[in-house]
Formats: sequence, C-alpha cells, structure tokens
Amino acid sequence: MLFLNVCEKADFLSVIYYLKYLIEIIGIIVPIALIIMTGIQLGKIVLGDVKIIPKVTKSIVVKAIAAVAVFFIPSIVSIVLSFAGQISYSATACWNNANTTTIAHFRSIEDAEKEKEKADLNKAMGEAKKELERVQKLREEESKKNAELRNKYKTLKGVFSKDVIYYNQCDFRDYPYGTYGTICSHGCGPTSSAVIASTFLGVSGHTPLDTTKWICEHGGCTSSGTYAGSNAQYLKHVGLDVTGPYYWNNAGIDLLMNKLATGKYLALILVADNTGRGIFTSGGHYFVLTGVKNGEFTIAQVSRPAQNDQTWPLSAFDGDVSNFYLVTQKGL
Repeated sequence: MLFLNVCEKADFLSVIYYLKYLIEIIGIIVPIALIIMTGIQLGKIVLGDVKIIPKVTKSIVVKAIAAVAVFFIPSIVSIVLSFAGQISYSATACWNNANTTTIAHFRSIEDAEKEKEKADLNKAMGEAKKELERVQKLREEESKKNAELRNKYKTLKGVFSKDVIYYNQCDFRDYPYGTYGTICSHGCGPTSSAVIASTFLGVSGHTPLDTTKWICEHGGCTSSGTYAGSNAQYLKHVGLDVTGPYYWNNAGIDLLMNKLATGKYLALILVADNTGRGIFTSGGHYFVLTGVKNGEFTIAQVSRPAQNDQTWPLSAFDGDVSNFYLVTQKGL
C-alpha cells in the first residue's frame, strides 16, 4: 500500500522521529514549568497572602492535571496507535518505524537500491555507448564504401547538355544481381539506368548498387538479364520523364536523332547480336545513347568503355536494335 510504502522511507521516518522527540521534550519541559509555577504560587501563600488560597488551590489542581496530561502524551499516543494497529497495520507503521534502528535499516536498503540503480544506469549507458560506436562505425564504413564507389565513375564529355556520368558494370563484379549472378555478369540494364539517373539527378542514391537493388526487388531481374520495362519503371520512379519503347524503324530513328540533337535527352537502348557481328555484344545488352554528332551517335557503353571515345553510324546498329526508351528530366 502507498501509505505503508511511505512509512518505509528513511527520510519520511526521520521527520516522524524528530516529531516524536519533540513531543517527548514537551512532555518533560511543560510539566517542569508547571511545577515551578505552582511552587511560586505556594510561596505566595507561605508569605502570608491567604486571600489567594482558593484561587491558588484551583490553579494548582488545573496545572497538576495539565502536567500529568502532557507528561503522558507519548504514552497516550502509543496506546491510541496500538489500538488502531489492531485494525490496520498502516495506522501504526510510521510511528513504530520512526526509531534510529529502523531508520538505519531502511536507509541501508535505499542506499543499496540507489547503488544498484546507479550500476544499472552505468551498464545501460555503457551498452548505449557501444551501440552508438557500432552504428557510427557502420556509417563510416558505408560512407567509405560509397566514396570508393563514386571514385569508380568518370564523366563523358559530348554533345549532351551536361557531362554524362559513366559506370563500367564490371567495376561492380563483387556485388550481386539478385540471386542470378553479379552486376558485372548480368547488370548492364541497371548500370545503364544508373548512368542516366546519375547524369540527371546526381550520383548519390543512383549508383549501380542502388538501381540494381530497386529493380531486383521489383521483379525486374532474371537469369537472362533485366526486363526493359523494369529499367523504365525505375527511371520513372526517381522522377524522370520516360517515353517508349520505340523501335528501330524510320519513324523511330528520326525521333531518336531529333531528340538527342537537342542535348536534353538520353536513350536507353537494348541491342542483340542478331547479325552476328558482335559490335556491341555477343547477346542481349543495354547501354546509353548520349547524343548525335555529324549524323552519328555518341554512347556510354557500360561493358566496353573503349567504345565511348568514338561515334557510331546508324549502320552499326542496323539489325541489332530491339528497342529504346527516351529519357529526360522534367522541366529541362
């Protein structure tokens, strides 16, 4: 019970203890004072002032009763509390516990509890510090890893309105492509998407690691490569304006060249080695068309970086292009 718990607190019991001590002092001092006052009045009678005998007698009786009553106050309080204690222990707990021995006992318990709380707090703070250090270490490692990854890209200068951020997919040979392989072996689609997203939006959050993770988590990764539509979905997800797919026919080629010539568009292109020439790939492969120069395409080839340093005529693509998407930044 709350009252009983309070009566087991050393500080509260100390207050009661001093109150009991004060009552005991009053029980001694007041009777002594009354006796002295009675003695003075008796002295007046002895000196012959007989007229005050009735008044003094009455006063002596009152003082005697008062002295006895005050002297027995502690005893009366103890008797009342003892009687009350037969009904409820909490009624006498504070009074009975208010002694030096019991106070010292409860004080020792409280000190032990405080020491335990202090030890528990120090332990919790130590564990929190270790956890903070662990999280900080993970952040530092992640920051270091990101810095290392950012050092792996370079920019390609060309007819596009800004420098194109370039990634080589095999710079990420140690990173998984879902459960099917690595970014180096299967990730040309996400890497090409990373080239486009990083060019328009910046590197942070748009590296091949980021694009591959998102595309695979959204069902775009397969054992034979990436769904073209999943690449487009990712680019739309990050806020870019994506249209297509378009096909390699006269209308598609005219649209592609006109858009790239503005310097505001990039094209995500899917080619296959249908003609057996093996110019860009020996199978299905994605890379990025970055512009048009003198009627030929500039490219960001994510698996063969040496091809980025030249232009490519339409004939290099004839018969091998499956489709392409046009991508630009909204408001560009």
